[in-house]
Amino acid sequence: MSRNPHDRILAVTDLAASVFEDREAAITWMNRPNAALGEQPPVVLCETELGERQVRRLLQALKWGGVV
Repeated sequence: MSRNPHDRILAVTDLAASVFEDREAAITWMNRPNAALGEQPPVVLCETELGERQVRRLLQALKWGGVV
């Protein structure tokens, strides 16, 4: 079952808040262009399922200290 963009954005923002341990920092991160995401803001990528997966992979790499 496919989720709508709003649900994807909320879920990824929750993950980012967990990674950064700060909801405001997560919201800021979600709205700023990111070099690791082709200079796209994560919030824009979360409009599609593929983009959501890309953002989640990046957040997991940041969480675990992996290569971005």
